[in-house]
Amino acid sequence: MPDTVPCLVLDASAFFAGGEALLAAPGPDERRLVPPAVVNEVRDAAARCRLELALEQGLLVLAPSPASLGAVLEATVAAGEVDRLSPADLEVLALAHEHGATLATDDFALQNAARRLGVPCRPIAQRASAPRRRGYRCAGCGRFGEGPGECPVCGATVGPVRRRRTTGTGLNDRTIHK
Repeated sequence: MPDTVPCLVLDASAFFAGGEALLAAPGPDERRLVPPAVVNEVRDAAARCRLELALEQGLLVLAPSPASLGAVLEATVAAGEVDRLSPADLEVLALAHEHGATLATDDFALQNAARRLGVPCRPIAQRASAPRRRGYRCAGCGRFGEGPGECPVCGATVGPVRRRRTTGTGLNDRTIHK
């Protein structure tokens, strides 16, 4: 359930990258949020100073609800992204999803997962990630499938992979037909 006040959820990269503009005191009509897992991730002395200053200036530490965390976990598993995200990343994504917030991160895997969930992202010090197409591919015969499991053609494991962009030559057109 989104808040009525605009929110920005910060990933640990906001403190490591020195995103001073993001860490400045929020205005009266906005909030900055961070989950407890991100606070625990920030151990570098300079990043820790940035975190403590942001906390003094109104950064709120909030844990996502179990329901929101469960929904995000389910969506990232279904999208094949869960193996690329840390528990702190899942908390950041769940908190942004729960509050209808924009996610501030330089983590490309986190940006891709947020895009799949409809959570807007804002890069900190790098460019935004390019959209990636994910698919499932057989480790044995190389055919693409609809989901993980066993290949009906050769019996090998079908697992998640990024698909290359096709050029219309038909080179990546091999699919598993059931």
